[in-house]
Amino acid sequence: MYMFGYYFALARTRLMETKGMSAALVLALGLGIGASMTMLTVVRTMTWDPLPGRSEHLYHPFIDALPTSYDVRPGMDPRVALTWVDAQNLLRQAPASHQTALASARLLVDAQRSVQIPFFTQGQYVTADAFAMFGIPMAQGRAWTREDDAAHARVVVLGQDLAARLGSEGLVGATVRLGGQAFRVVGVAGPWSPRPRFYTDLQQDVFKGREDFFIPIGVAAEMQMAVSSSVFSWSSDKPLNRLQDARTSWVQFWAELPDAASVEQYERFLGNYARTQHQAGRFDRTTAPRMVSLKDFLVEHRIIPNEVKLQLALCLGFLIVCLLNMSALIFARFIRRSHEISVRRALGARRQDVIYQLCTEALIIGGLGGAVGLIVAEAGLYLVRMQPEDYASLANMDLSMAALTVGLACVSSVIAAFFPALRATSGRLAMQIKASE
Repeated sequence: MYMFGYYFALARTRLMETKGMSAALVLALGLGIGASMTMLTVVRTMTWDPLPGRSEHLYHPFIDALPTSYDVRPGMDPRVALTWVDAQNLLRQAPASHQTALASARLLVDAQRSVQIPFFTQGQYVTADAFAMFGIPMAQGRAWTREDDAAHARVVVLGQDLAARLGSEGLVGATVRLGGQAFRVVGVAGPWSPRPRFYTDLQQDVFKGREDFFIPIGVAAEMQMAVSSSVFSWSSDKPLNRLQDARTSWVQFWAELPDAASVEQYERFLGNYARTQHQAGRFDRTTAPRMVSLKDFLVEHRIIPNEVKLQLALCLGFLIVCLLNMSALIFARFIRRSHEISVRRALGARRQDVIYQLCTEALIIGGLGGAVGLIVAEAGLYLVRMQPEDYASLANMDLSMAALTVGLACVSSVIAAFFPALRATSGRLAMQIKASE
């Protein structure tokens, strides 16, 4: 500890003697680290676990109900959702303790109670299990039950924001009108905002938006209420109820499976189900069904846009260039001190002691560069938040990323200085003293 203090004092003195070069090194490192951490923070935000403690048990079933004549185009694949018929069959027959069918909606809140002017709000059609599976908290009242689903009860759970606009007091048990239909309020949900919003079809507003209501999906399908998520149809005729037609996919579906054995059991069920439907003439294709974990689901749907990946690659490349330039400057800095290094070694300093002292200088440069990097990263994240992208508002640096920024700067600086330090202290001592005269 004493020696480190000694090395630190020597390094500080030397840095103060060469303020110009020291400032250049700090700035080069800070710019590279700051730019890289800006994009790393954005990517970390976009790949954050949406439901910590629950995500690893959530799975999405993939079933191919398309006719062989259907041309599947990139970004327009109906198999991202299930048909109403398949979703209902899975809810009734599949071996899962909890599973839910969902769809996004944008409904008009009719004039009522404290609402003088109608306005649009967004929410979800779900089944009762969604509240327990996704950990949706209840601030007032309760969620509806499976029995309510079976009875097609016209109930609703409101989000806190919509409840506040409707008058938060005395809402439970009251009737509200959404999308031209009357619903009885059974509860008010507490704060709940997973990011990314994996339970949607990931076609819009993946990283922003809130759920202002939850309505039973069976009631929505029966009354043909508006659906804002993607609806694909491969029917040539016009069915009486498009949402309930077996040739229309629009239902998101998630199952909670606690272990690998449960996943295998569910996949066997899906295989048997697909063969049964194929034999009945409903399924034309023989694509093997499967269960997709939440993590793989987000990867398959390319939750990180290609432009973000490109920007991250460019920033990392910029960091490498900055480190190479920094290493060259440090090498020139150390070589110019050959006489000092030779004298210290002649007086008894070991080579490793000199290397420690030179790396301590780099460590100080790294700490200062990390501070500059934090400023650059915050400025970069501010510019990201000004963008119109839906993920922009979430681009914020927390304490862990700030610590990583400083730590990465220190480690990068020491690595950039280590090989120049080895080179500057190499060679025979007599030759170094003679060359430095």
